[in-house]
Amino acid sequence: MNTMLTVYNSKIIPKIKEIDLFIKSNYIFNTSEVSKILEIDEEEINSILNFLDEKEINRKTMIYIMLNGSSYICKLINREIERGTPEFYTPEDLAYIYEIDYEKVKNAYKFLELKWALPSQIPCILAQV
Repeated sequence: MNTMLTVYNSKIIPKIKEIDLFIKSNYIFNTSEVSKILEIDEEEINSILNFLDEKEINRKTMIYIMLNGSSYICKLINREIERGTPEFYTPEDLAYIYEIDYEKVKNAYKFLELKWALPSQIPCILAQV
């Protein structure tokens, strides 16, 4: 199986689902739980909270932590948001968000005869890169 597709299916999608469920299920978050979910250490979380002059992690500060965290998943979420969380993905979007060589992504789109892709088509594209 393709390496990027494996990462997408085994790491990215489960982590996004975990973050989504976590945010929806709690109001005040525990630093150690957030550290585990976002894969950043508690010191980094506390540093971000100090910058915000906040003492607790709620939905608002959780999003700010995600957008400023140094982990792979935090950076991926940040890149997705930078692209405007597109409804339809261009080759440029996917190459940037998932840090994949643009030419490989462009060739995958060409092979699949796509100009843009829906989120459900991302695995098909990743299987080709």
